Amino acid sequence: MNTKLSTISKALLSSSLASTALLASAVFAQTTLPSSDSNTIEKITVLGSKIETNIDDLPSSVSVLDQTYIKASGAVFVTDLLKSFAGMNISRSGPNGTLTEVRFRGSETNHILVLVNGVEVNDISQGRIADLAHIQASDVERIELLRGPQSALWGASAVSGVINIITKGQNNSNGLQVDASGEIATQNTQRIGLSVSSNSNDAKLAINLSHYQTDGFNISREGNGLDNNEDDGYKNTQLSANYQRILNKEHTLTFNTRLAQYESDFDATDFVNTGLSTDADNVSEGTQVSAKAMWSYSSLGSNLSHKASLQYSQQDTENFSGEFMTSSSKGEKIRLNWISTLRFEQDHFVNVGLDYIDETVELPVSGADILESDNATFALTSDGRYFFNESFNATASIRYDNSDEFDSAVSYRAGLNYDVTSQLRAFASLGKAVSNPTFTERFSFFPAFFIGNPELEPESAVNQELGLVYTTAQNTVSLSYFNTDLENEINSFVFVPELGLSTAQNSELESTREGVEVSASGSYKKLNWQAHYTYLDAKDAFSKELRRANHTGSATLRYRFDADNALFVQADYTGSQLDIFFPPFPQSSQIINIGAYWLVNANYTHSFDENLDVSLRVSNLLDEEYENIIGFVGQGRQVSLNVSYRLF
Repeated sequence: MNTKLSTISKALLSSSLASTALLASAVFAQTTLPSSDSNTIEKITVLGSKIETNIDDLPSSVSVLDQTYIKASGAVFVTDLLKSFAGMNISRSGPNGTLTEVRFRGSETNHILVLVNGVEVNDISQGRIADLAHIQASDVERIELLRGPQSALWGASAVSGVINIITKGQNNSNGLQVDASGEIATQNTQRIGLSVSSNSNDAKLAINLSHYQTDGFNISREGNGLDNNEDDGYKNTQLSANYQRILNKEHTLTFNTRLAQYESDFDATDFVNTGLSTDADNVSEGTQVSAKAMWSYSSLGSNLSHKASLQYSQQDTENFSGEFMTSSSKGEKIRLNWISTLRFEQDHFVNVGLDYIDETVELPVSGADILESDNATFALTSDGRYFFNESFNATASIRYDNSDEFDSAVSYRAGLNYDVTSQLRAFASLGKAVSNPTFTERFSFFPAFFIGNPELEPESAVNQELGLVYTTAQNTVSLSYFNTDLENEINSFVFVPELGLSTAQNSELESTREGVEVSASGSYKKLNWQAHYTYLDAKDAFSKELRRANHTGSATLRYRFDADNALFVQADYTGSQLDIFFPPFPQSSQIINIGAYWLVNANYTHSFDENLDVSLRVSNLLDEEYENIIGFVGQGRQVSLNVSYRLF
């Protein structure tokens, strides 16, 4: 069973690759991103504003993982890296390739906006969840996380924050560079990768191709009374391409595209005997496509600049039981964006923009019938920053949305940033964000046991954050307090007795997410380290929110023995959390406590020369038995050997 790309996906992919291939002979140089071992002022590319911004000028909690960290970790997928961010809760229904949901600071999983190279990849056909299970870390250059409501910049999905994943770009010198990598691991796991980049004075090109496959392991919890011994495998192939052409000193064109195709085994649920997962011949096949074309214009001798972009993303999913398709979904999003920037002295700026978004969802319901929803949104946006003096600045953003399906909405965010001393910085921010009901909540994706509610109202979140950051030449310590009040929270587990089905309803109760984060990082001689701890209290008036641990933390050590040998060790802690369990009918649902657990990963790297690296990684070093979703076993110990070689 092969996943078929839609006509528009093929056209976009073909045109993007054709344009990059035709111009591959003229490709160019890029300034290296600062590494985590450097004292260079860190910039964040697109998150805190619509223009590149110094992290220290943002009144927000910001985290960045650069290529130095990603390579040292030996991580296979982006989800392996996200525990490095404070406040993360990750829920995965099994091994690599199964649905992976991310929550931070107690957010809903569909309240987090995920961008790949600046293009939104949340799946609007699957409840606007960004399933991060299918992004291989080998293709990633950098990951940026900006916490707090960002709807004023990015729209309805960015209620609690934004994750921006940047794929590998160009090499650091003119000419052609080709890198190859391969990996073998337990569970009959293999991965191969190829990266090609070429630079010239006025053009840059990078193409990354990788394939991963594994037999996986049995995710069904033992002891459910059935003979469960089937492994759940996974295959993933992805291609990304980035191209930039400098036409002259004023005009620049940028193109990027990403295609991922995957096939993931998954188990069924035994609704009759146990209510737990059980072996089944189920397969999910999917395609993810994203593409972006951008024109940038900076007038010589003027403080005015402009950017216009066309963005496209599509997610197709087909689920099979044996040879029969049981369900499918398709979501497409087209975004047209214009931003004009006026800069003043001392880095003051004002952005004014127009945003047009068209979202289309298609779901087969019966026979040849297709349930389709289309929503167009037109938005006006503005954001800016003003420096009162060298130590004190203010930022603000506001957005007005007018859509076909929902009432007009206004989002905003404002913050203050103050350098108390040369080493101590304080910040405070206040923001409001909105989240529209998803297609699934309004029209139902599971007609056998869930009925949609088209009368749902958008959710609204108001967030406050206070923070301190203390920095020396070698160390950084930060402390943040956050509090979010969520109104009109959509509860998707409301039982309707007369129908015998569940539905979604807006809650009349206010839900809060409150907590404290402490992070520290530094270096001493050959050792680099970082650690964080988050306390979270996420609840409504009567109970705690599900799948959100009160206590999470992580500690990472990177030690370089000499120029050729390095060790990376990361220990992640997830405290106890609650989940919902649905036992066989007629028993009612139950709230179950999932125990706390530690996961330890280690990666040792030896460099034979400047071109050849070999690394040995052990995931879940202590072979911890754990769950983060009731009934689904977490990945046990896995050992992998990775070889990377620069061909030229």
